[in-house]
Amino acid sequence: MLDCLYVEAEEKHDASVIWIHGLGATSEDFVDMPRFITRPNTRWIFPQSPSRPVTLNNGMIMPSWFDIRYLGGGDVSGERESQEEAAESGNMISELIEAEHESGIPYDRIVVIGFSQGGAMSLYTACRFPHRLAGMVCLSGYLLFNETHMESAHDENRDTPVLIQHGIFDEMVPFIAGESSSDFLKENGWAVEFDSYKMGHEVCNQEIERIGQFISNILD
Repeated sequence: MLDCLYVEAEEKHDASVIWIHGLGATSEDFVDMPRFITRPNTRWIFPQSPSRPVTLNNGMIMPSWFDIRYLGGGDVSGERESQEEAAESGNMISELIEAEHESGIPYDRIVVIGFSQGGAMSLYTACRFPHRLAGMVCLSGYLLFNETHMESAHDENRDTPVLIQHGIFDEMVPFIAGESSSDFLKENGWAVEFDSYKMGHEVCNQEIERIGQFISNILD
């Protein structure tokens, strides 16, 4: 089981949010979110990724959900990102979902959110999960392994609400990556809402407010 930081529900616990950090970051990065998205009945879980070598960063060992071997688009081989490490991380995040379910929270009261590499893992994990979740959010991230996505996705989460948000000036994960991921999912039947913001590779106040609205719409 992944090490996690938890912000417990202030009132009766009836929903859970799992928020996944980005490359080189920690579980502390978004731990303040419950202060801005007020949900007294929600438990917040902030998992810490394993540390592993990242080829793109000269093999430096850092918190990472999967290896990234090079930048650039048009990869149809599935070799830019490690499929094995993404699957391993997806399984670990799925274990967190199962732990929340075993604590008494229905699957459809669990939301998975991620930023950057964590956003990629949010879509990866939730689309493959065998029980319908409440929703998935991808911030400044992208859909992994488009070429095998349809055969890997589970039917249970084909109608799960999806929110994808991206900065139009993002210098780390290009805007087109988020936009094309949204288009791909929409074209293949997912209920996607896509928001763009005049920002770089970051999270802004407007975006946080929008996430709060999205969570309220799917849980309240």
